[in-house]
Amino acid sequence: MTDEREDALEAMDWLLARFEDDEAVAYAEVGGVYKEKTDAVVTHEGPRERVSFAESGVWLRTFADGAADYRYTTSLDEGSLEDEAERAVRGGEMLAQRDPASFDAHTTHRAVHGGWANEPVDAVSVDEKVAAVEDGLAATEDLDLRRIWVNYADTHLEETVGNTTGSTVRTTLDRARVTCSLQLEDGPKVRRHAGSTEGAAFLDDLSEVFESAAADARALSNAAVAGAPTGETTVALSSRAAGQLFHFVSHYLEADTGYMGMSPYAVGDRIAPEGLDIEDGVRAGSWAARAYDAEVRPTTPTRVVSDGEVERLLHNTASAAEEETYPAGNAVPSLGHGQPPRIHARHLDVAPGDADERTLRAEADVYVERFGEPWFRDEFERVQRSGVFPASVLYAKDIDRKTEERPDCGSAEFPVAEGYRLEDGDRAGRVDGVALEYEPAVLRTLSAFGTARETTTGVCEKHKSHLPFAVTAPGVRLRATLKEQR
Repeated sequence: MTDEREDALEAMDWLLARFEDDEAVAYAEVGGVYKEKTDAVVTHEGPRERVSFAESGVWLRTFADGAADYRYTTSLDEGSLEDEAERAVRGGEMLAQRDPASFDAHTTHRAVHGGWANEPVDAVSVDEKVAAVEDGLAATEDLDLRRIWVNYADTHLEETVGNTTGSTVRTTLDRARVTCSLQLEDGPKVRRHAGSTEGAAFLDDLSEVFESAAADARALSNAAVAGAPTGETTVALSSRAAGQLFHFVSHYLEADTGYMGMSPYAVGDRIAPEGLDIEDGVRAGSWAARAYDAEVRPTTPTRVVSDGEVERLLHNTASAAEEETYPAGNAVPSLGHGQPPRIHARHLDVAPGDADERTLRAEADVYVERFGEPWFRDEFERVQRSGVFPASVLYAKDIDRKTEERPDCGSAEFPVAEGYRLEDGDRAGRVDGVALEYEPAVLRTLSAFGTARETTTGVCEKHKSHLPFAVTAPGVRLRATLKEQR
């Protein structure tokens, strides 16, 4: 074991002992982490940056004075650790949270999970990783591109998490991802994200990622601009666009979003026709997969929507205790550990239907391949989603008490980043400058689910925490309003 690994474990043990002896601390979780990271950028001019480094750190979440506080530091000397511990304990008093935060004081877990990688990502040199990206970009050589930008990044993570009630879990995770942007000389920008926790095996998938992106860019480049209809329109969504939409919807099925008064949905509500089934699970090797969450809970599947009705919300231990239900491991750690874990979906699995690709598009006027980032109609929701939020989920209720009713919460505009006008189910030119208006009732207009499914991956920001997400979904058809993009 290297010194860096030992330093992280010793820091974790020191902090746990320190919190166990502090009468002001009701409960604490501490994680010692060791990371080996790679980050590389490749453009149309060739490799621009390549960095490989190791990092040891420790994160801590304390429950004191009825509130939770979160910290992460790479300074592991006792003086720095004591400073972080004191700040965390004082954080609860300064927050002055009205409802006391709760925690799981009775369930104890002891486990080791070695991840899903046969070969860790750190077993391959950074030069080999850059070479794999360059080889994959050969698929774009025939395209008329103004700019190519690719970011490859991976982390080999060894983490030991313990808490003051006796749980200890050791996990290993090899997470790699690539973000690709192809700017057409005469057309839109094609963006793709792909990721996995299968370790070095992900490098073998890069060629397919770039070939798919190049094919989509080629189709857009060859399509003339067509006039896009506005007003209520029948729209077909690709698996990718549908995945983006269902990921967006899943935020309203997070318990803390409801506590803030920002969710239009509650358990038992019908949000879509029969046939919409959504499960949040943990697929081995998925970009968003973890065996245990930040609260040392095993990550288990949970059905959130069944036959179009909300069956269950996503919880951490605090919100689950409030609602007298059980957590399923949805306290998702922030990538990099710099911000607190958040209640979030891991890998959404949307059930397929019986419509083939031709049937899905047959009655539609517009086909959306990919959406851009949604714009929230309600200003309060825009601010709260992007703003800093404490590590205690029950503080969300304090936010809700200070605000008025917000009828526009749950509504957003989705700019169509890659889309086509359809005639008799065939592409008849690309559409530019339009957006789809999403309102909570839009899902009720779903009229077809595709037979084929694909997985969409990405990184989502929730209250400054950057969280991985994955959605396996079929293409769908629905009715929605299209308008000129703002």
